[in-house]
Amino acid sequence: MNKTIKEKYSSKEPLFVRFLNKEAHVSDLLSTFSTSSDAFTSEVATKALSSADYHDLTTFRDQLKEAVTDLIKSGPGDEFKAFVDHHMADSIVEDVAHTATQWGDNLSRVARIKEEDSPWLEGFLCYNLCLYIKAIGLENLKSCRVCGKFFANKGKYAVYCSDNCKKLKPQII
Repeated sequence: MNKTIKEKYSSKEPLFVRFLNKEAHVSDLLSTFSTSSDAFTSEVATKALSSADYHDLTTFRDQLKEAVTDLIKSGPGDEFKAFVDHHMADSIVEDVAHTATQWGDNLSRVARIKEEDSPWLEGFLCYNLCLYIKAIGLENLKSCRVCGKFFANKGKYAVYCSDNCKKLKPQII
């Protein structure tokens, strides 16, 4: 999956954040992965999208929320690592290509589905989270103090996901 996912959504939030906040549904995920440059991934996602028998990711969403909440509070501990490894290990493969340039190595990562019957949607969401941590870090990943939504694009000192929540902030007496 090497396409920029931002193009389909007006939100600048990463895919895993939109999924956690229920802004990206299973059909959105399948549609996104159906445009993958990997032929097998694209084929599997397209087939799942056309079947209209989508995976129920409600339980996974709850588990991922808990994992991200713990991640924000405590950092990436052993439990978090075991969680993402469990969901990614059997479902996706990452191909990494190095290209030397005059400015240093250019690194390209492409994730693809390992097995069609594996929990690959969960694996891709965990992969997206791990890439976010690796590229951006944890200091910008937050949970809104008012509504509880996750957000990642407001800066390290932000505590509210929107101006609306900022207006509703709890008053200190």
